[in-house]
Amino acid sequence: MKRNRFWLSLVAIVVVAVLIVARWLTTNHGQGDAVAKDAPSASVPSVSLVTARFGDFVERVDAQGRIGPPAGSSAKLAFAQAGIVRAIDVRVGEAVHAGQAVAELDRAALGAAVAQAEADTRSANAGFSGGAVSTATVDSALAKLAVAQEKRGTLERGGPAALSSRIAAQSIARQATLKVNADRATLARDRTLFGGGVLAAKDVDAARAQLASDEADARAADAKVSAANTDFSAAVAQARADVASARNDVELARSQRGVLGGTAASAQAKLDAARIAYANGMLTAPRDGVVLAIAKHPGESVDPTQFVLEVGPGLGRSVTLSVPADVTRRIVVGDLATLAIPQTKERETHGRVIAVVPAVDPMTQLATVIVSGAPADVVPGDAVTATIVVGHARGVIVPSTAIVQDPQTGKTVVFVRDDHPKAGESGFTLREVTVRASDATSATLSAGLRPGEKIAARGGYALLAPAGG
Repeated sequence: MKRNRFWLSLVAIVVVAVLIVARWLTTNHGQGDAVAKDAPSASVPSVSLVTARFGDFVERVDAQGRIGPPAGSSAKLAFAQAGIVRAIDVRVGEAVHAGQAVAELDRAALGAAVAQAEADTRSANAGFSGGAVSTATVDSALAKLAVAQEKRGTLERGGPAALSSRIAAQSIARQATLKVNADRATLARDRTLFGGGVLAAKDVDAARAQLASDEADARAADAKVSAANTDFSAAVAQARADVASARNDVELARSQRGVLGGTAASAQAKLDAARIAYANGMLTAPRDGVVLAIAKHPGESVDPTQFVLEVGPGLGRSVTLSVPADVTRRIVVGDLATLAIPQTKERETHGRVIAVVPAVDPMTQLATVIVSGAPADVVPGDAVTATIVVGHARGVIVPSTAIVQDPQTGKTVVFVRDDHPKAGESGFTLREVTVRASDATSATLSAGLRPGEKIAARGGYALLAPAGG
């Protein structure tokens, strides 16, 4: 009896154990199906949402730099000539304006040189008399030349006054020649008649004697013509010599005038040089600025190779920023800038762009922008982080982190929240958008999204795979 009870109890225990195992298997199998069914939803990453809004987008450019003007903007000043420094008229840190005297050489010798040059100039100008005396000399020489040229011309043209003696001699010579010719004809005729017995021998002798006498007269007349010609040639030669002499007088007078004028001009040039040297003994600031350094002191010798003072631009509260070249073109003078300077009490301050340097460093592709408004307790060289406002745009505003570049299509997209997702979907819809402008925190869209729509604020890249599935 006891043995039967044992077996009944054992069977009951086995049955209960089998029912428990069967129940467990049934329950776990159903849960496994549920997990499998919800697996797509459970794999979707958790993302935060943000509501797109319509508003003003402030376009900003971020830049980094330091307190102070751009490197290389200071000027090292040196005297243009050697000398001894007499005085330094400024101190380090002192503001100076363009043309202000900042240092001076000992100019006693330079002043004496100016006085000597002034005296030499007065003497030269007195001798030159502004050119009046030498001009009168030249005019007199020119008048003498005109008279000599006129006399020479009269002789060469053969005017009556110049040729009267020669004309008379030539007339007598012509008459004597005619008479000799007539005598020769008479003698020839008489000889013929004598040969014919018509004339006597004495008649022939008389004709011969007359010819001889007339030939002697002709020779005398020719001698007078030659003498007259010689006198005329001498007169012409003398006239030509007079013209040459008059020309020499003119050239001499002109050269004297040039010498006197050159002497006066040289004296004036020396005076100008002496005055310049005297003026160069005073060193002046080339522009408004601040004295950064003093290298020489009174009593020291200097020359043009040694700088005496260094003057920097008067931008003590300026900030020099390095900005990428592609955004520099959007920055203009007057743009508002916010400056973050950790080393100062005022951790953040505001200023404005006062200069944009158009040159771009070819190695770094950075340009230089100068901003005003650094606080008073800054130290030159302190690091600065700046944000420059370059414009405003109206549109749909979203966080920059919400915008994703689809690596497969290259499109710019956001993930819009679907309030009624289908079973197994992520609950977000991929939508292409057009970005009008953006910065490190926000972006404004010109197309693709409406104000009020909810989008994934970040984590869009994690949503690409579910959205694509």
